[in-house]
Amino acid sequence: MRAALMLGSARCGSTLVSNILREHPAVLSVSELFASAGHNAFRPAVLNGARFWSHLATPSAAMSQVANPDAAPGEFLYGRREGPAHDPWHCPPILAVTLPHLCDDPDALFDMLAARIAAAPCATLADHYRALFNDLARQLGGREIWVERSGGSLVAAKTLRGMFPDAALVLLTRNGSETALSMRDYPAARLAIWCWRRLGFLGIDLLHPDRHFGRGALWPLIAALAGSSGVRRIISHRPTLAQTGAFWSAITIRGLAGLGGAQPMILRYEDLCRDPVPWIRALAAHLGCDAPSVWLDRAARLPERRPSRLASLGSVERDELAQACAPGEAALAEFTAGLTPIAR
Repeated sequence: MRAALMLGSARCGSTLVSNILREHPAVLSVSELFASAGHNAFRPAVLNGARFWSHLATPSAAMSQVANPDAAPGEFLYGRREGPAHDPWHCPPILAVTLPHLCDDPDALFDMLAARIAAAPCATLADHYRALFNDLARQLGGREIWVERSGGSLVAAKTLRGMFPDAALVLLTRNGSETALSMRDYPAARLAIWCWRRLGFLGIDLLHPDRHFGRGALWPLIAALAGSSGVRRIISHRPTLAQTGAFWSAITIRGLAGLGGAQPMILRYEDLCRDPVPWIRALAAHLGCDAPSVWLDRAARLPERRPSRLASLGSVERDELAQACAPGEAALAEFTAGLTPIAR
């Protein structure tokens, strides 16, 4: 089964792209799997099926605070279900977004996966993920390629390329100031910004290329110490524009460093919304898929051109935010300028 990774900073329109790909008959559109696995997403390197499944099926304090029907009503798909088998405020991570994104009966799919995956022998983490994708593809009638999309995955670009060296890469971008404004009001992004700002003095770097969140050995301990009340306090406070813009710049700069030598397709959210058909067709071609007219017509209806959120800010605030985002914008411009026209 072929593989692809959708990389982005978070709040850059990646949910839209997942929804577009979900409609394609050849694509297994995997939404927020790595993000939902949280502090165990990329560790350890080798483990048995029972432990791997526990990372995907055991509710966490942080997840219960940032991904529930109140905190994330749009993205938290499981919270929309009637009569769910699990408590939506404390559900297995893989049920939060990933499985409801794929089918109408995520609880049944969860039970099927539990029986198969937990019994698997020791293997590399990457192989466990591949086996999961294969199981999902078979259950959903067969797919040719899986495409995983998690908010903030750009920071793990180096890790993901190491785990899935043959994966096609798509870098989704969006205006830095617009992205930062969206981050500012999103619970998971608020938590990430707090960790990035406050844990550095302890030598804990949320964006470190080898010890980032989800891979570093200390992250499970930090998650346990924070608890629900600690996370709740953190996400109740809105970061400043300067802090949010600086974080967007940092994740962009550090993440792009993990793409050295790569030739990803660059997909701009603004282009996708302004002129969806050619960009959706180009995305399918980059993934090695046809673009059936029925799918293309349906997918092209999904992007919406929305008013800029920057209009809600005064000129001084807009300048403050733009200044904080400038380093990230410059790094992105330099990176894309070095790509071949085909990759664009």
